[in-house]
Amino acid sequence: MKFWIALAVLISTQLTSTLDGQVVPERQILAWMKQLKPLPKVHYSWPIRLSKDRDKLLYQYVRLTHAVSLRGESATPANVDQAVDLCNRVNQTNPKQPASLGINFSVWHHRFGKGLPPTDFGPSHKAELDYLRKRMKAIRVSVASANIRNRAGVKVTAILFDCERFATRSNDEVWNAAITRKFNEAYDLVKGIFPAARIEWYARGGISRSAAETGWSQARFATLDEKGVAFGSSLYFVPVYEGTRKAFRLTAKNAAKHGCDQVTPWIALASGYRRQTDKFHSWTGNWNYDLIYSWTLGREINNPWYSKAIRIDRFAPWNKAKIAVFYPAPFNRDAPHWGQHFVAYVRGANNNMELPELEQEPEKAQRVR
Repeated sequence: MKFWIALAVLISTQLTSTLDGQVVPERQILAWMKQLKPLPKVHYSWPIRLSKDRDKLLYQYVRLTHAVSLRGESATPANVDQAVDLCNRVNQTNPKQPASLGINFSVWHHRFGKGLPPTDFGPSHKAELDYLRKRMKAIRVSVASANIRNRAGVKVTAILFDCERFATRSNDEVWNAAITRKFNEAYDLVKGIFPAARIEWYARGGISRSAAETGWSQARFATLDEKGVAFGSSLYFVPVYEGTRKAFRLTAKNAAKHGCDQVTPWIALASGYRRQTDKFHSWTGNWNYDLIYSWTLGREINNPWYSKAIRIDRFAPWNKAKIAVFYPAPFNRDAPHWGQHFVAYVRGANNNMELPELEQEPEKAQRVR
């Protein structure tokens, strides 16, 4: 009995479920991905799990998204080398958009004293910046070495900061100014090491559905006075589709009020904040909602037709999204349906009118009318 249980667990790690509970082998996800055209926009992500045994899958993912995202705190020279190799092989096919690297980092989460207010600029403040500098420089060295080994020219083009460390306060200028200073010091440090990389603050100025009386709340991680190229919209309730559009519209309006014309969507596929009976919502990693919503989001974000001024009130100003970010990490075992939803998303982006379904059951294929 133990043998069969162990075997079932082993097999399950290689599979992804379909909408109706059937099992899709990872090789089917790979076959679908091979048939897809690349996304029109660069899509970064939460750190992707790199391994040589997933090389074919990872290659197709990089080909489609134009990026590999690495965890800044723990990426090893071997990780960087594999990421550079993947990007280089894609780039040798002469894509319109070269594949590049994104670096994820949870700033102010590591050395800065737990429980300290943002107004503290003591030893642990310096230690946090020293740690950030050390890790960014180590990655820069690893990228340079990997480029030499692979005869490549792969670049770091984005730093993706998870900045959920502080919360702003109304009518507390000293507190908020301290948060701004901490953000700017991290920004300037990284810009000094990767001057060409865009820096993204998670949920910066983002407005999302909430239990507030208005039904909407602004994220309070950033003051909006810090340096940054874009605001961030957390699209973590994709199947509530009108709410998804409105969240992006409201965030775009908030950005415009602060003189910012870019809004980066952070997209949760096959997961997200799901409504509950005892509370407003909670995070659900294993959420296999209807594929049509992932398909629709991919289509709208990546096709200029939906961003025409006459249609913005119906859809959203998706043209303000110059890039996008996937969360959770691609092919994360905690989100077992992610691969199928990713395929649906990319098909939508490329106006492929068929949703991904098992090939052995063509009569069940869903088509968008």
